[in-house]
Amino acid sequence: MILRFLLVVSYIAYCARLRTNPSRYFQLNATHFNPHKGYFSKLDIDQLIPSKWRLRQCLDNGVDTDFSYPVFVKPEWGQNGHGIQRADDAAMLTSIRTHAIDRKMPHIIQEAAPGAREFEIFWVLSAQDERRPAVFGVAEATNPCAERYPINSVKHPNTAYHDITASLDDAQLDALWQHMRSLGRLVIARAGVRADTIEQLINGDFHVIEVNLFVPMPLHVLDADTPWEQRVREVCRTTRALAHMTRRIPRNQATRSIFFRKWRLSRRNKMLPLTR
Repeated sequence: MILRFLLVVSYIAYCARLRTNPSRYFQLNATHFNPHKGYFSKLDIDQLIPSKWRLRQCLDNGVDTDFSYPVFVKPEWGQNGHGIQRADDAAMLTSIRTHAIDRKMPHIIQEAAPGAREFEIFWVLSAQDERRPAVFGVAEATNPCAERYPINSVKHPNTAYHDITASLDDAQLDALWQHMRSLGRLVIARAGVRADTIEQLINGDFHVIEVNLFVPMPLHVLDADTPWEQRVREVCRTTRALAHMTRRIPRNQATRSIFFRKWRLSRRNKMLPLTR
């Protein structure tokens, strides 16, 4: 993907300009990395979400079927929709468990969010004032399939992302940012949420599906209706902000081994089926 390549190259270029080590990127959210599990645990991150926005989810013990269906069965760590499956009833859940491919990675079961629309909120903190974001983008994920709960991802051929940031005024964006601040200090993150309307989204009447802390893609730049020049400018604005935040990492901050452990998991993750 061209934009993903541009994100990496421009980030390295901005780090070089600031004379900071780009490999320090993986320390930006290191305080939320679980060194014992070797990944950013969905169950750990779930505890950052205020209870009013949190969905019921738990580690799959392979036995319980007492859930409000549908539910999603997910690897405790995964990317781009790999390995996620939906069970519409107890029989489907049992079948998913029986035919599980990756038995080494723990799985979680998450009940579905009630909202009719899905939004992806991306941000990078400002190095000048961490109470504010340097980059803040909002995209709506759409899928023409008739299913009530499609498993959207950048790899899903029917998923499209529409940048709605410019359609929100400053007061609405600030209200949405204050909601995201409730998740704690996340230097770079993308939160997937569901709400029935944009008004409910702004008012905080939503549920959080997932919070991605490991190289989250700014999905608002994937809007095919946005001119390429504007998308490139947004990519550069994002990586410039990231480089400045990387430079701010204290030299005495303990370095956690994240990249290679996540790289090995990513390779295994890509072998899991991608739900269409």
